[in-house]
Amino acid sequence: MKYLIIGNSIAGVSAARIIRRHDKNCSITIITKEAYPFYSKCLLPYYLRNEVGFDETILADEHFYKENYISLIKRRHVTKVFTDKNKVALDNNEEITYNKLLIATGASPIQIGSGPNIFSLRSFEDVEKIKAAALIPLTPPLVKGGWGDYKKAVVIGAGPMGMKVAYGLKGLGCEVTVLEAGKQVFTRILSKRAAFILSKHLINKGIEIMTNCRFLSYDENNQPPFNSPLTKGGDRGVKVGKGGFSDKKFVTFEEGNITKDIEADFVVMAIGVKPNADFLKDSGVKTNAGVIVDSYMRTNIDNIYAAGDAAEAFDPVAKKYTINATWPSAVLEGETAGYNMAGIETQIKGNVSSNSIQFFGLSFVSAGLLESDSLPIEEEIIDEDIPKNLFKRLVFLDNRLVGLEFLGDVQGAGIYLDILKGQKDTSPFRSRLSDMDFGYGKILKFAGTEDRFFI
Repeated sequence: MKYLIIGNSIAGVSAARIIRRHDKNCSITIITKEAYPFYSKCLLPYYLRNEVGFDETILADEHFYKENYISLIKRRHVTKVFTDKNKVALDNNEEITYNKLLIATGASPIQIGSGPNIFSLRSFEDVEKIKAAALIPLTPPLVKGGWGDYKKAVVIGAGPMGMKVAYGLKGLGCEVTVLEAGKQVFTRILSKRAAFILSKHLINKGIEIMTNCRFLSYDENNQPPFNSPLTKGGDRGVKVGKGGFSDKKFVTFEEGNITKDIEADFVVMAIGVKPNADFLKDSGVKTNAGVIVDSYMRTNIDNIYAAGDAAEAFDPVAKKYTINATWPSAVLEGETAGYNMAGIETQIKGNVSSNSIQFFGLSFVSAGLLESDSLPIEEEIIDEDIPKNLFKRLVFLDNRLVGLEFLGDVQGAGIYLDILKGQKDTSPFRSRLSDMDFGYGKILKFAGTEDRFFI
């Protein structure tokens, strides 16, 4: 049996581990466009900040592939899949055949604009480019007491990646401003109250956050915008000091109906990602936003599977097919695909969107549905102390736990997450879920056995 995996991140590697565990004599090949073995993309912002070293981001070195008899093809990407012939074509025109194929190609950042000082963060190469932009000494100011000693960075987007990038850049000594088109940070994964507490904490640590601000453009032409204080009478190209135009660069954005600008030595885009699935055009594999899969992570082609950020799987809380672009979901989807590819029929369970992040010592865990204008959700606040950055909230729908957010004190969050994944009726013990000392022991007698209630 020949297994081919496109993508060498957590979904692909998780599948490969399961396949090798249950099929000792098969051939496993992984194709990656990168030059490195398996590493944690989640750690890239901390690598940017120099909190972790390069070796700490590597999760499986070359020995792992040799030990598991996995052939790793680096610096190559698939350009086409021929489903009728069970083969793929690479960018160097090489063709590789397979019996079963896993699409675990991940996603790429959505980019608005391009230029030498516009970046995104998705790979080691991206980190090095951003570090170079952040650490190169500034040109001496034209006038004494001018622009300061630190690079000015603007991050576009206040979701998980945007705020992690801001955190990383702050650690490099940059002056950081985050522009967010929405009304709050972490729009999809925190409620308004939790977002307010986290924003306050980040602002106190020196990160400027501007919401309701829509990015328009980044001017790298070394000329100030119309409404810059460097211009006279709104004319572009006014010379500043002796020697020519100002070498300042500006981000132009819209706040309400007013167009404004802010100085930026460089920009990092973090407005979202797009699944890497363009190579599947005309292959017959069905796609929507991502590759459509069933509960076995199988596509509409019987011997082709998909997992991770490239796959659209069913979310039991949202009750719809969606892309859960998180590390835990990628692990679960990859392992489920691996089992089924190896002939062990396995349906995915508990694949809900969840996040766990820490900024400047403040941690939060969130999962599931947190706010809704159309569904009759109910909330219960377990704990709230804004001055102490504490907030714990549960969300219910028809007596099912469908959402949770723990900010500041995340102890016990994993227990609630297990309950959320199970999507069972909590009415026999719902009142106990709000207890500050809640634990498994308080509900097992209502559930009968742990296996009956939990996944």
